[in-house]
Amino acid sequence: MNILIAGKNGGLVDTMILANINPEKHRISLISIPRDLYYNNRKINSIYALYGMEELKRSITFISGYKIDKFILIDMYAFIEVIDLIGGVDVHLDAAVIDPTYKTLDNGVWSTLYYRAGDHHLSGKQALRLARTRHTSSDFARADRQQTILKALQTKAKTFGLGNAETLRKIAGTILQKTETDITLPDALLDYFRYQSFKIEGGNVLSSGNVLESKFTGELKPQAPCKEAATAGEKKESRANSAGESASTTPKTSDTSARKAPECKKTDRGEYILVPKNNNWDVTRWYFHNIIES
Repeated sequence: MNILIAGKNGGLVDTMILANINPEKHRISLISIPRDLYYNNRKINSIYALYGMEELKRSITFISGYKIDKFILIDMYAFIEVIDLIGGVDVHLDAAVIDPTYKTLDNGVWSTLYYRAGDHHLSGKQALRLARTRHTSSDFARADRQQTILKALQTKAKTFGLGNAETLRKIAGTILQKTETDITLPDALLDYFRYQSFKIEGGNVLSSGNVLESKFTGELKPQAPCKEAATAGEKKESRANSAGESASTTPKTSDTSARKAPECKKTDRGEYILVPKNNNWDVTRWYFHNIIES
């Protein structure tokens, strides 16, 4: 069974993880799909807002070569509530996560995001920060941290056993109410008991380090003031020529001010995207196949 685990911020789905559940191997493989992957002339994170979940599922089925059976989509603010609902999660960080551009507010005190290397017990808000920060690392590193949080969720879920069946039912019901999904409550509870002991294999992210490459869709073009300044200089020089003057007879200071344009600034008219190497989608399918079937 293949489940699309997705997270959205507004209309954009910036988190996409395909979870393949293999009952024979008692294994769940997690593979993250970057939001900047370019598919059908648009970034894949915009497909849900434009065409809905069914089209997003079809797109990921094409990219991965595996049919998406179920999906669960959660908004970032509901994510906070879900983590808090189960009492937080415990994660281990091999390296510190530092982002001076990410402003935080705790107990009335402003700071910037910092998680030391080591063990952490995270509330919903803290877990979301770890799942979202990327400016001082990368989108690929962020995807890896999101998978770490999913593993922590599984570890926490194992503390709820048959003796907590009613509590578990309430938690599952509340979580499903806060998400968009085609998984029913009975199926969620059944899958929980069926797969809770399966080993989660993460750390798999489609990236420019394996089968993708970065590409710039536009070009750097001069800003309008550049052109206008050059035109003004040309007009002034033209007036001097029509008066019988040349560049050599025009006063030096006047000539310099007439034709000297300000430094020409460039404007980014495009965006950086990720595409499969050699524009061949077989390489992305190979990547998924290699992980899932190994």
